[in-house]
Amino acid sequence: MSAMSHYLESGLIGHIFKEITFTSPTGIYVGLVGNYSSGSLESGLFTQELSGGSYARVSGGPGTSYWAAPASSGQTNNFQELAFPKATSDWGYVSGVFIADAGGAEGNILLYGQLTTAKNVTNGDTFSFASGDLDIFFK
Repeated sequence: MSAMSHYLESGLIGHIFKEITFTSPTGIYVGLVGNYSSGSLESGLFTQELSGGSYARVSGGPGTSYWAAPASSGQTNNFQELAFPKATSDWGYVSGVFIADAGGAEGNILLYGQLTTAKNVTNGDTFSFASGDLDIFFK
């Protein structure tokens, strides 16, 4: 995952250059998208997020029990498995992932990225990121 939303970019720029307070999120939630397109995610729109079939975002902290300490290169990854609910209908192809500051449709997209390989999630599947598989880095 290697892109920031406009919301996060603006917050960090305001914080660093204009001394505007930017509050860290109290919750971090991982969500999945089909038909990945960076444009709507960057703008903070959840229009591509999966829905139905028991899909729900999963909690990912914040905290050291969820995320590895940042490497000297400034990257991190999930410290524990992030497992989504078992699909009770076909979700279709999952092609992207995002990090948000809320567990429901409200909130803000913080980060987003395209999966290396899209995965077709069908009824009965459990989509997950094994420990260390969700990499957060910037190019």
